[in-house]
Amino acid sequence: MRTHRLALLCSTVVLAAGGTLAGATSASAVAPAESNCNYISDSSRPTVRPGDKGNAVRQVQCLINFYSAYPTLLDVDGDYGQNTARGVYWVQTCNGTTGGADGIVGSSTWSRLYSPKAACAI
Repeated sequence: MRTHRLALLCSTVVLAAGGTLAGATSASAVAPAESNCNYISDSSRPTVRPGDKGNAVRQVQCLINFYSAYPTLLDVDGDYGQNTARGVYWVQTCNGTTGGADGIVGSSTWSRLYSPKAACAI
């Protein structure tokens, strides 16, 4: 899984530098903006819950994809569904966030999304 993420990250760098990728199958999977996770400002960390939609959810999904060692890439679609919930639970469990693994992205989970423990990071 880490190899896949490394390839994805390298692909993002190539595209950001103006290069092209032969055989790229999903533009959303390699868009340079997603590697930067610029859907909301780093200081704006609203509480995000299952069922939520929007840019804060995209930010959570992006941070899980690019900065955590969660083994499955999430669609950065802004919809907090089952796959996003699994990723959030994984981040919370791996990092031992305050409040445990409740699926709600509050201040402790936001902190670990931006700065995961070494064992939980790529």
